Amino acid sequence: MKNRQSIKKYGFLLFLSGMSFLCFAQNPTDSLPGDPGALSVYTIQNLSFGAFSNGLSGGTVAISSAGTRSVTGSVTALNLGITYFQSIFEIEAAEGAIISITNGPDATLTGSNGGTMSLKLGNSAPGSPFINTTPSPARTQISIGGTLSVGAPSSNPPGTYSGTFYIIFNQE
Repeated sequence: MKNRQSIKKYGFLLFLSGMSFLCFAQNPTDSLPGDPGALSVYTIQNLSFGAFSNGLSGGTVAISSAGTRSVTGSVTALNLGITYFQSIFEIEAAEGAIISITNGPDATLTGSNGGTMSLKLGNSAPGSPFINTTPSPARTQISIGGTLSVGAPSSNPPGTYSGTFYIIFNQE
C-alpha cells in the first residue's frame, strides 16, 4: 500500500513537471505595441578637454555647450592636435514633450599616471527645460560642456584622465 502511495505521488509530480513544459508565458512586448511617447537617449560625442598644461598652481579648463575652450589660473591651453569638444547627445521623444535635463554630481576623473581631477557639468543647449519640436523618429541634439578643476603638477601629473558622469533626461 505504501508503494502505491509513493508511486501516485511521484506520478503526480512527474505529471506536473511535464505540464510546465506545455505552459509558456508571453513576453509583454509580444502582444503590446511600443510606447509611442518613450524617450530614447543616444550618446554621439563624449566630452574632451584636449591638451593643456597645468602650470605651477593649476586652475580650470572649461568647454562650453557650443564647444569653445577657456582656461583660468596658470593653466595653458595647448594645440597639440588633441581636439577638445563638448558632449553631444541625441534624444528621440514625442513631439511637444517637455524635456528637462538634470546634471548628476561632480565626477572624479582618474589619471593614468596618478592624480584626480573634478569635473562639474555645465548648462545644456538647448537649455532645460525645453519643448521637443522634432517629430519622432528624428532626433533632437543636446550639447553639454563642463569645467575641469586642475591642480598643481604634483597632484595632477601629465597623462590621460578619464571618468564617468551622469545626466538625467526626464520627459513630462
